[in-house]
Amino acid sequence: MKYSVIDISSNSVSLIVVDRETDNGEIVFKDRTALSLPHYMDGKRLSQRGLDRLTDCLNDGKETCRRLGADACYLISTAALRNIEGFDEVRAAVAEKTGLTVNLLDGETEAYCDYLANAGYAAYERAVLVDLGGKSIEICDLTRDGPDALTYLDFGPIQLNGKFVKNIHPDEKEAKEIKKYVKKTLKKTSLPDKGRFATAVLVGATNRAVYDVYLEYCDETEPAGEKLIEYDKLKKLCRHLVRSSDRSMLVLKNAPEKIYTLTTAAVILRAILKHFGVANIVVSDFGVKEGYLALAAGGEAEGELSPLDEIVAPAPAVYAEEKKKGKKSEAASD
Repeated sequence: MKYSVIDISSNSVSLIVVDRETDNGEIVFKDRTALSLPHYMDGKRLSQRGLDRLTDCLNDGKETCRRLGADACYLISTAALRNIEGFDEVRAAVAEKTGLTVNLLDGETEAYCDYLANAGYAAYERAVLVDLGGKSIEICDLTRDGPDALTYLDFGPIQLNGKFVKNIHPDEKEAKEIKKYVKKTLKKTSLPDKGRFATAVLVGATNRAVYDVYLEYCDETEPAGEKLIEYDKLKKLCRHLVRSSDRSMLVLKNAPEKIYTLTTAAVILRAILKHFGVANIVVSDFGVKEGYLALAAGGEAEGELSPLDEIVAPAPAVYAEEKKKGKKSEAASD
């Protein structure tokens, strides 16, 4: 039997399809569509245009899962919808237009899913997991078990951009303010600082985007095996993103959907890594979706599983034309 998980995040709608009949639950397909929901907000509410874009992406994802033989789907969302007003209305509209039920994960569950998906990294020397999301950050101490190993921070690059950054990228003064804010916040948690951890495991689409920009900046090709980041090179990349006149081109070439948040994300990441004083940095391919499937496999998932046996209705002709135009301008607008 095949299951799928579709994840609504702040900057994308992503999905995985998993064959549960294989020994390890083999992932047979992954996909991600850029969609920056913060650009479709009216205050703290999702606009009608944003809702239309979201349900269209979800219908596309649902149809993809069906074509690949998935029988059912968990639709999940974290901070992207967790912090909006009118979530119940959005949930009802999604159900009506797509047949899918949104399962809203709180910060602790999100962190636990990250932990489950990356538990294998506990074999690394004194490992800590960092999931840098658009609107939240999850940190898991992989040297410990239980809920006390999980820390949730209710901010991300999107909030700190709004709080500190006037233009697209933070300048040197703004970057210092961001680092100071992150350092102060980490000091308030029960997380240790230098000396406790030796390895950082980076999780999520934002960290992956930083890694893609890192490879381009360092003129390196992606390895077939383990994905590693050298802290000193990351430090130089952060300086380049804050100071250089060609930083926008570097981001647009490698992570266009993160043009407004990538530099801030890199500054936050560097501040976290400096706080822990880690020597080894590994980039993981597994995150919340894989962890949620692990919850489901263990009977712990409390969310509703939506069947995929309904035929997805095509988008109205007028909206289909708008979608074509949106795809052409997505890299610039998102």
